Amino acid sequence: MVRKSRQIVRRARQKRRHWRKELRKSRQWAQDYRKFVRKEFRWETSPSMRRPQWWAQGFLSRSATIYGLPNADQQDYVTDVQRYTRAKRMVHEHLQEVLDNKFSFFLLMNQLGLDSDVVPLLGLYSRGEVHVFPHDDQVPLREFLQTRLEVGRRVFVKPLRGAEGRFVVSIRRTEDGWRMNGEDCDFEEVAAWIEARPKPMLFEAAVPQAEAQARLNPASTNTLRVLTLPDLTRGKEPFIAVAVQRIGTARSNHVDNWTRGGLSAKVDVETGTLSRAGQLPDDHTQVWHTVHPDSGAPIEGATVPFWEETKQLVLDGAKRLSFLEYIGWDIIISPTGPVILEANVNSGMNVLQVHGPLLKDERVRRYFEKRGVVPKKRD
Repeated sequence: MVRKSRQIVRRARQKRRHWRKELRKSRQWAQDYRKFVRKEFRWETSPSMRRPQWWAQGFLSRSATIYGLPNADQQDYVTDVQRYTRAKRMVHEHLQEVLDNKFSFFLLMNQLGLDSDVVPLLGLYSRGEVHVFPHDDQVPLREFLQTRLEVGRRVFVKPLRGAEGRFVVSIRRTEDGWRMNGEDCDFEEVAAWIEARPKPMLFEAAVPQAEAQARLNPASTNTLRVLTLPDLTRGKEPFIAVAVQRIGTARSNHVDNWTRGGLSAKVDVETGTLSRAGQLPDDHTQVWHTVHPDSGAPIEGATVPFWEETKQLVLDGAKRLSFLEYIGWDIIISPTGPVILEANVNSGMNVLQVHGPLLKDERVRRYFEKRGVVPKKRD
């Protein structure tokens, strides 16, 4: 009788754990789909620009335009719903913090011994004070701004977490004042903006670009996004699935982010040569540029400096971080070589797939299927 009672209690506990787990999944599913809806309606446009016939198939209206849907390669695209609801499965949930938190990633990079520099971290702002790096002192924010930032040095202020350039500003102390996001301002505006952030913020020194990179658009830091994955048929040896050159525009202001109006040119993995550049459309027509719309600099046919060194860097990094598997690397090409800016666990898809579907590469598809991001391809 006692044994039977214990069995009943054990089964009841198992069922309770099961339903709690299912409830968490349901809540996460609802949260991810809300993200899809927010993303769709964050695009402020007329109803005629919406393409609701593609929502049920997992594509945002803009994605349907970018990918030219419907087309023969439709099932080779990673959909927006798959990205929002499943893509994080590619990195174990207890390890995602390593890439999600820019501060922890910075500390990790400095321990890997890679043949590369990491963007210099100047300070961490929290609760009104800045912990100054590489020193061990902590000073009030306003004192840090007035005494620790060199005149003429461009500095980025950004949250520990975040994507798409949200809440990122560039500041520069000048001989006679301050500039924020390329515009003149006073000290009070800079300090007040940072003080208004409820969460910790990082101060990063801007890295000078190689001449060829700066020529694309001198007003922004133009970074590479390089996606590495494990090849399941070759002992999980990492490979570069796709690489793009992001380029800022007048529309994106001080950053090169695609969602803010920046450009994306595909990098030929073998040669480092750039394709024409895509831009997020405002209507039903995809936008392409062979030369920069503002600077007039040639894009198509240009070559990324230090490309062989960049490939070696991200592949070495992917090997040493093999437990993370899926990494979207952000790289700055400095006058002396590639510099690691940050990495992402859930890399944007439009900026990559504007040049073609990711799943057309069987290595990519095999991995995405293995992690349950996409279903098995139908014949």
